[in-house]
Amino acid sequence: MTNISALFDGMRRSIVTRLLFWLLGASLGYALIAQTVSYRQDGFQQTIQLNRTLLDSQLDYLELFLGQIADPASNSRLSKINNHQFFSGHPPFIVAAGLQVRVDTGNRDTFEDQQSYQSRSTFLIREYRDQNSETWADSSAWFPAAARSQYIPLAALYPNQPSSPLNYLAGLDLMSDRFFGAAIRAAISGGEVRQSKPFRYRDGRPGLAFVKATYQDEVTPGTTEERIARANGAAVVFIDMDKLFNIPENNGMQLLIEREGEVSLPATTEDRLQLSSIPALLTGQQQTLQPARHSLPYRISLLQPGFSWDWLMLVATLILLFVIALYHRVFLRPSGATGQNIPFQIVEQANYLERQALQAMDDAVLVISIRRQIIYANPCACTLTNDPVLQGKLLDAVDFGIFHFRNERRVHTLPRLMERKAKAPFPDDSFLVDSHGTACEIEGEFTPLGDSTSNTGHYLITFRHVGPMRQSMSAALKACESQLKKHQDELARIARINTLGEMSSGVAHEINQPLSAIMSYNEACLAMMDDANPDPVLLRISLVSSVKQANRAGQIIRRLRELASRKQPVVAPLQINDALLSALDLTKSELNTRDVIVTTDLAQDLPYILADSIQLEQVIINLIKNAVDAMTDKAAPSEVMRIFAYTERRGRHVRLGIRDNGTGIPENILPHVFDPFYSSKSEGMGLGLTISQSIVESIGGKLAARNLETGGAEFSVTLPAAKGGNADEKEEQ
Repeated sequence: MTNISALFDGMRRSIVTRLLFWLLGASLGYALIAQTVSYRQDGFQQTIQLNRTLLDSQLDYLELFLGQIADPASNSRLSKINNHQFFSGHPPFIVAAGLQVRVDTGNRDTFEDQQSYQSRSTFLIREYRDQNSETWADSSAWFPAAARSQYIPLAALYPNQPSSPLNYLAGLDLMSDRFFGAAIRAAISGGEVRQSKPFRYRDGRPGLAFVKATYQDEVTPGTTEERIARANGAAVVFIDMDKLFNIPENNGMQLLIEREGEVSLPATTEDRLQLSSIPALLTGQQQTLQPARHSLPYRISLLQPGFSWDWLMLVATLILLFVIALYHRVFLRPSGATGQNIPFQIVEQANYLERQALQAMDDAVLVISIRRQIIYANPCACTLTNDPVLQGKLLDAVDFGIFHFRNERRVHTLPRLMERKAKAPFPDDSFLVDSHGTACEIEGEFTPLGDSTSNTGHYLITFRHVGPMRQSMSAALKACESQLKKHQDELARIARINTLGEMSSGVAHEINQPLSAIMSYNEACLAMMDDANPDPVLLRISLVSSVKQANRAGQIIRRLRELASRKQPVVAPLQINDALLSALDLTKSELNTRDVIVTTDLAQDLPYILADSIQLEQVIINLIKNAVDAMTDKAAPSEVMRIFAYTERRGRHVRLGIRDNGTGIPENILPHVFDPFYSSKSEGMGLGLTISQSIVESIGGKLAARNLETGGAEFSVTLPAAKGGNADEKEEQ
């Protein structure tokens, strides 16, 4: 009985102690919450009153400052002050200011040359074509401004210093930009101060621009038409919205800029990039900060989160009490009690091993926040980038870069992947340029990391050096390709020599003709010299004709030597008609011997192509010889043999075709005509068309064969026109 009574007494004391402990904790938590709510409400009302008064005075100052900039005399004085005087003489919310002049399309080149001379660097009037960006940060989205009747380029800004957050906007056509264009046009037509759309500076801070138009004779015209016609520029002041208001830090207040009832831009540092969390905070207090003496196209409000913050404190207090009770229940349990402790040691050990694994990895690992700040970099990343202090830097401020080539232009890799927000490998042939300017080939992967609400909060980037082995393999592959190209050129030369051997009788006839003519002219000259009174006119005509025939013989021999030469192919612009006529001239004797009638239809004003003239003539000669051989094998030799050669323009390409009226290509042979060592001739090696196809494909063209419905076959060569060759805009499919 004594033991049972003692047990009940112990249980009663334990229950009473726990109840008292919980009541004390709840009382303290309630008192803390009540005091916090009262303090926050008072602070919120004081902040509202202060910023309403402050906003009116700040806007008054902005209008006065815009008037000074628009005044030519004041603007001239502004251009003479240095950066220190500018910052010390104006409030910190003014980022930069300047008078931007209107440039007509006829004065654009002169204006760009003047600005380039003044800044000692190339100046262009530009436009930004990325409609989804708020920072103008993507270098690949910048383009020279399209032709328009007038521009207002961003050219004169003060202060002018290398670290200015607006230097990268130099040359931006304000009249066509989606953030500034509407404000510029409204200021010109209305003659009043206008505000741009909210935007962000490169470092992520929210900004706004105030605009005031300037007119000729410094007088604002009375009508809209006169104001538009006589406008000669605009005064622009860029401000930092974070510094425009006086809001205490770390108190949870949020500044909202709304337009047409929708949140356009959160301006506080804490929630600037978490737009999805704003609706959940609207249960608290919200009051507008609209100025009393000014009108703005935006509704500016200050938001004080209500129940969300207070309930968070209450839950935190209850969790704290629960943890204390759990500690008493679990960790202060008597040694003989049963149960299992929470394995905190195991969790700590797992976290330690995870950190050690990241530190020991041979792959570079970077974790980047959505604000593009590097929040983690392992040692391998610091080694590859040659930057030992990566952690904490903004991605736009680091000295290394990851690039790939697109359209022969170097493109930043990471900004593109961040815009897509999808897991993806780096593009092929990506390379890293470290802080010392050294480049190395890399491969890697980009992975977005989601938070508890499945929103992208961070980016994981892993990459690795492809290593010396891969580089040596790449060098060996390039060497093999070079050797293969040499063998291919040598094989093509041997094929040309073989073709010359087959054309030997025709070549001999071609050379014999001018030699026979030379002999005839010389014999005539000798006969005239034996006369007592030789006619000098006839003598001169015979000698001139003899010289012409000698030049003709030399030209034939020179062209034959070029066909058989071992020189490297030289790709240069040439007319495809010239190559076709030259090939027909070389094969003329053989065509005449076999009674082949040649008809041509050559298009005029064809664009140039890029090819080696000798190799292209070799391809055409081979196609002509194949056509002659096909017609010689016809069942009816009495039929006249004809070859039709033509050239034509096909969109961005030029086509050459050789047609014959032979038997055509058998259907079982047609798919294999370009295969090596595949020939329908008993004495052929089957390499002529294979070599011709490789020559055409090496210059970006295509060699094709088909049977004609009227009989015979056609071989066509399609080659791309050289750049600047005036090709059609739309290529024929």
